Amino acid sequence: MIAAAIVGAALAIAAPAGAGVADRHAAPPAASVRFAVKGDWGHGGPAQAAVTRRMCAEARRPRLAFVLTTGDNFSRPGGVATKENYWRPERCLRALRVRWRAAWGNHDVAGADTARVLASPSRYYAFSAGPARVVVLDGNDAANPAQTAFLRRELRTTAQPVRIVAFHQPIYTAGIHPPAEDARRRWAPIMRAGRVSLVLQGHNHAYERLEADGITYITTGGGGAPLYPCVRPSRELRRCLFAYHFLAVTASSEAISVRAVASSGKTLERVRIPVL
Repeated sequence: MIAAAIVGAALAIAAPAGAGVADRHAAPPAASVRFAVKGDWGHGGPAQAAVTRRMCAEARRPRLAFVLTTGDNFSRPGGVATKENYWRPERCLRALRVRWRAAWGNHDVAGADTARVLASPSRYYAFSAGPARVVVLDGNDAANPAQTAFLRRELRTTAQPVRIVAFHQPIYTAGIHPPAEDARRRWAPIMRAGRVSLVLQGHNHAYERLEADGITYITTGGGGAPLYPCVRPSRELRRCLFAYHFLAVTASSEAISVRAVASSGKTLERVRIPVL
C-alpha cells in the first residue's frame, strides 16, 4: 500500500441531470494546479462566513484555479441559494471570480441551484486542470450503471497523471453517517485499477483522512454546517478533526499536497500524497 506521507464564470448546462459530461477541450496541462475544496458549507451563519473569509485570503496567494465542493452546497433550504447561505457569505469568492466545480449532496437534489448558480454541468462529470483529471460523481445515484461506466471510461482514457475523484456520501468514514456500501462496492475497485490517488468526500461534518488499498480518502465536511464527531470504528482512519475548515490543494505530476486549514488560519494537517 502506498500511504500518504505526513509532513506536519459559469459553465453552460449542457446535459440532463443524469448524463455524464467530460470536458475534452482543456488547455495544454500546466506543471501544477492549485485549488480549494470545501463541503457541507451552504448552511448560513457565522461558521460558513468564517471559512469563506479564510478561503478568500488563500485565494489571493497565488490565485486559486477553482473551488471544488463535496456537496451540500445549499442545505438550508435544500438545493436553494439564498442571501443567507450563498450571496452574502460567499461574496468575496464571487468578487474574485473563482470558478466553482460542485458535487451534488443529498440536500442539493431538492433544488436546482447547484446547476443554476454553481454551474455544475451535470450530476456527474469530469474536467482537466493542469496535470490532474478530476471526476465528480453523484453519490445520490451510486447504483446508476451509466455513472459507473463513465467513471471507468474516464480513468481508462485520461492522459493526466493525477487522478482525483470527488463525491458527497463517503465510502470510507468514521463519522455519524455510515459508509455508502453500494458506492464502495461499485467504485472502489475501479478507482484502484484506475490509479486514483485522492478521493474527496463530504456528508460527515468533520475532517477525516483515511487510507484504503493505496488510495487516500479525505472527508471535508467542515464548511459551515454543524460539526459531527468521529464515532464509528474504522481501521482505515488515520486522522479525525472536529473543526471548521477547507482544503488548500496543489497537484503536480509527482504528488498532491493537501493542507487542511481552519477558519482561524491554523494549519490542521499537511499531507503529501504520491501520484500512483
